[in-house]
Parts: sequence; C-alpha cells; structure tokens
Amino acid sequence: MSAPDCPADGDETVWRRGVLTRRQARGDVWLAAGLLGLGLVTLWLASLAVEGSELEAAAPPEAIGWLLALCAPTVLRRRAPVAVMVVVSAVFILSQLRGYPDSTTPSIVEFLVIYTANAWARSRRAALVGSAVVTAAMLVWLGVAVLGPLQQGGPMLSSTVAAVVYSFVLNLLFFVAAVWFGRSSRVSAARRRALERAGVDLRAAQELVADRAIGEERARIARELHDVVAHHVAVIAIQAGAARRTLHQPEIASGALGAVESTARTAIDELERMLTVLRAQDDAPHDGPTGLAALPQLVADTRRLGLDVRFSTHGERFDVPDSVGVTLFRVVQEALTNTLKHASAGVADVRLRYRDRAVEVEVTDDGVGGGASSSTQQHGSAGSGLGQRGMRERVDLHGGELHVGPHAKGGYRVRAVLPAVRTATVAAPEDPARPRTREAPAR
Repeated sequence: MSAPDCPADGDETVWRRGVLTRRQARGDVWLAAGLLGLGLVTLWLASLAVEGSELEAAAPPEAIGWLLALCAPTVLRRRAPVAVMVVVSAVFILSQLRGYPDSTTPSIVEFLVIYTANAWARSRRAALVGSAVVTAAMLVWLGVAVLGPLQQGGPMLSSTVAAVVYSFVLNLLFFVAAVWFGRSSRVSAARRRALERAGVDLRAAQELVADRAIGEERARIARELHDVVAHHVAVIAIQAGAARRTLHQPEIASGALGAVESTARTAIDELERMLTVLRAQDDAPHDGPTGLAALPQLVADTRRLGLDVRFSTHGERFDVPDSVGVTLFRVVQEALTNTLKHASAGVADVRLRYRDRAVEVEVTDDGVGGGASSSTQQHGSAGSGLGQRGMRERVDLHGGELHVGPHAKGGYRVRAVLPAVRTATVAAPEDPARPRTREAPAR
C-alpha cells in the first residue's frame, strides 16, 4: 500500500505530521527527565568502574553538566528534530573528548535524536543528509579516538585490529538502525493519516449515497402515487361529471356512478398493492402493472370512458425486462390520462413498436388546438406538470428517450423509446376489442 502523504526518497516535498499536541509535549519533558535520571545512575556506575584506573575522567560537576547538555535538548526533539540531532551529536563528541566516563546513556540519547529527526523532520532529505553527516562525524571521531592511542603505543596486533573493526561495524549498524526505524515510523504515520482521511471520505461518500438513495426512493414513491392516483381520480371525475349531467336519465347516471365505484375500488386495490410492495423485501415477489401485456386492458378501460382508443403493435415482439415494460405501461397510462383530462380529444392512437434493440410506445390524439401554443396550453396549463416529469424520470432511469409535445398533424404526441435487447420471441399482446391484424413492421 502506498503512502500518498509521505514523499518518496529524494523528494523535496515537505510533509508535516501535524501540530504537536500537549500530551506529546509533556511526554517529551518526561522522557528527558527519565533520560537524565538514567544518565545519573550510569554516570555513577561508570565513575566507580574507572576509579583507580589510568583512564582520565571528567570531574563529577563537569560530567553532570555534560549529561544535562545531552538530555535537555530532547525536550524539543519533535519541535526542531534536525537541530536537536546536530546539537546532541556535537555535545556527545565533545563530552567524550573531555573524558565523560559513561557511554550508555549518551548512546541512547544519540539513537533517540537520530530516530526522531528521520521520523519528524519536515523534509526527509534534510533529515537523511543530517543523519549522514552526523554518522560520518561520529565514525571519524571513533577512528581518531581508537587509532590514535594505538599508534603511539607501537605496532597493532591482529586482535586489536579486529576489535577496532568490530567497534566500527557495530557503531555503523547503530546509526543505520536509528535512521531506518525513524523513516519507517514516518511512513507508518503517513499511511495511518491516509487511512484516516480515506475513512472520512468513505463515510462522507456513504452519507451521500444514502441521501441520494433516499431521494431516489422518494421520487419513485411520488411517481407511483401519481400514476395510480391521477389516472383513477381523473376517470372518477369524468364519470362523476357525466352522472351529474344525466341525473334526469337514471339509467345513464347509474352506469356512470357504477363506473365511479369500480374505478375507486381499483384505485384502492392498486394503492394497497403499492404499499405492500414498499413494505416487502427487495427480492420478494409482488404484483403490479404487468407491463406491456396490460396495455390492451388499459386501452379497453379507457374506451369505456368515451375515448376512441386505437391500439396496434409493430415489429416482431420479444420479451423485455419487467422494469422496462412497467415504465412503458406507465407512460401510456399517463398519456391517456392527460388526453382524457385536458385534450378534449375524440380519438387516441397507441402504437407499440419493437425494434432490434429498443421498444417504443407512441400515443397521439386529435385534441383541440393543433397549433403548438394552443395544444401546449390544452395539455399543460391545466396540470401540475408532475405527470410529464414522472414520465421523464422513469425513462431516464433506463437511458431512454422521451418526446412530449404538439403533433405536426394536430393534437398531441407522447413518444418513449427504451433500450431493450432482443431475446426470445413471444406472441404479441392483442387488443380484445379489435380484429387480430398486424401492421407492417416500422422501419
């Protein structure tokens, strides 16, 4: 896994871990105090070990001063890591030149500041160059400190040479390990920060998807309610108006009121069916509009309202997905409802066309006002526009096309084309009120 927040080796890009927290600052203070305490113990033990030997050791006050100079800068090790590394390294060499008897605590402090510089410095290159310079200086001092006395004392034995090489390699590994662990810590911190940011982005994306899903579900429910309620309420309004105008003719009025009752029951049944679907699981089977197979029944029901609806199919019929069939059914239902409510039309023509990779429905009428402005007014001014918007949303979900507007020959036209892949060929739905004839395939 890559660490996008952490620059690659040699990159001058500046990367910051972030603002040093109060807890981290207090931790550095306590760490410095702990190193000082450890240094006092190891200094006391080292002083006892060199007491009475030929080695020259610094006086206790001076040694304590060098120890303070080593440990105090670690309080700022994460605020100015490279500067602290340089200062501590210089104090380390000077203290050893002055005869500081202990090497344990100074080595621990040196490892800590080199590690911190590579883990916390703003620039990886600056930390790496500084570490290389410090390591080289330490090794040069080590070479001078070890080889100088040996050259003054005569020829070097092979055991002595081996001890010098061993010390050199051990110290080199010491410094390399400090650099490696520091850089590894830096990369780990960068990866952790990248993961935290990715987690935040993921949660934001999940909330966005959830909000979008809620919005889409609300729109879907609104479309279903409009399709169910608007069609049947329009039919009820037409039949109720017919009954009111024919009260002096009881038989006609009774038929109109019967149609009102039947349509109201149908609307209630469809509303209950839709609520059942909303409560059911996504994979549960449910009833609803049977798609293209229900078009003849829709046409027949609309004819009973007094509108002469002509239905025809074109092309070789094939199975289409249920969602596509339901969408085309709803488009035809909405178009016929608008014709009944607004167009004052006498004839409506419903055409279902099967293409190679699409299915098309077209509904035209001979409503009053053949001109664009008049026809648009007849169809659009009286309604709220929710029907057309619902049709367009349904068609857009399938990547189809919807054309709504005045027809060139007068009246109004609604045309929807939805993509569908041809699979199995089946018998075409027939209008029960028309002879079984088929027009030539549309080209």
